[in-house]
Amino acid sequence: MDRDLQRDAETTSMKSKHRYAICGLSLRGIYQYALPLLGLNRSGGPNFNDRAELVAVLDPDRARVAEFTRQTQTNLPWYAPGAFARMIRETQPDTLIVTGPDGIHCRHIVAGLDAGCGVITEKPMVIDAKQIRRVQAAEMRNGRKVQVAHNYRYAPLHKALKRMIQTGKLGRIVSTEFTYNLDTWHGSSYFYRWNRARTMSGGLSISKGCHHFDLMNWWLDDLPEEVFAFGGLNYFGKEGALRPRDAKGRPYSSAEEKRRCPVFRKHYTGKYDPAGNAIGTGWDTRFGLPYNTLYPPGERRYIYDDEIAIEDSYSVAVRYRSGATMSYACNFCTPWEGYILGFNGTKGRVEAVHRSDPDPTGKTNPAEDGGTITFYPLFGGRQEIKVEAAAGGHGGADFAIQNDLFIGESRESHQLELLADSEAGAYAVATGEAVWRSVRSGRPINIARLLGREKGK
Repeated sequence: MDRDLQRDAETTSMKSKHRYAICGLSLRGIYQYALPLLGLNRSGGPNFNDRAELVAVLDPDRARVAEFTRQTQTNLPWYAPGAFARMIRETQPDTLIVTGPDGIHCRHIVAGLDAGCGVITEKPMVIDAKQIRRVQAAEMRNGRKVQVAHNYRYAPLHKALKRMIQTGKLGRIVSTEFTYNLDTWHGSSYFYRWNRARTMSGGLSISKGCHHFDLMNWWLDDLPEEVFAFGGLNYFGKEGALRPRDAKGRPYSSAEEKRRCPVFRKHYTGKYDPAGNAIGTGWDTRFGLPYNTLYPPGERRYIYDDEIAIEDSYSVAVRYRSGATMSYACNFCTPWEGYILGFNGTKGRVEAVHRSDPDPTGKTNPAEDGGTITFYPLFGGRQEIKVEAAAGGHGGADFAIQNDLFIGESRESHQLELLADSEAGAYAVATGEAVWRSVRSGRPINIARLLGREKGK
């Protein structure tokens, strides 16, 4: 090919690539989005650099971004949060990917929509009903849409359950039971990260619970109407049951507290100095990036800090528009991680018990993320359906949703309604907000009223 023609073809190819900018270089932002877009995904998953281009990173931590670009040998431009408009003007992204702390999602989503961009956001979409209204108003005035990465829908076990319900095998769903456990490592990690502040996360009924509430809304193809909940801070915080104390009941010094803390002793002894403030998630083994802007090295940050005021345990009842109900429990300090799930329908009952290995880098062993669905027809018999997990994080869900987001919705995705929009994101968040508000008030919370959607208003 003539060199000029080749150069023109390359230029045309570059122009045809969809342009993305990432707001928040979190671990999720790195592994789920940045590496596949840069063509650097080494975990066996897909790369999309043949059709997409990552053109900018917006993050308050310049050193973190600089170290990432050094290690990946890329030339990504960095922008501080205050330079959002300049980033849009200089890099002209088609789509923003929002992966910062939950509490700042709304700011970036609305700014992106107002700039004429499409938006992909990690879950939860936002952290309260007020922010839901801001996002959906921005969609309306700009004619742009938000896609919410509720990846948990894509797990093979969850898709199999959706098909059973969708085809009517269970009849009309009457009630459900959903108990989710987080183990002592994963559950405790939320209490030294930014998630422990309700202003940053909305609390764990939103930050984590949105996964579960979206799943149930999607499985049932229904919307929650009313929520009543109990909950509390039992394991962590200044009065946490696991906090070591001396003979007079007083807390130990910071270093001695960690030495005696059962969580630290099990998960961090030999990895971190109890006299220091550093404790990592254990996930970012490839890059080991600094996080000093979000977590200043000189500040104490541990699971028994005085400022922790969110819940670590929930017991919830939810009523749906169809009349179906859900009893839901979530505990952030248990011996094993996973869930126990049951659906009761007019034609039978289905049960699933799932144990998971929480790892967002995609290194999860598929054998540990498989599962079995047991179906009990109403008048006898028992059927076991073995579901094999796919490779990739969250039981194979992460790789599957990447293809939908960066290539296009598959036939299966269309049939099962796997891609979540802002309305799905709204109801997942609103259910989580209703949970903590019910815990605080001791009263049931009406979802329509919370969202400002009461009839006649």
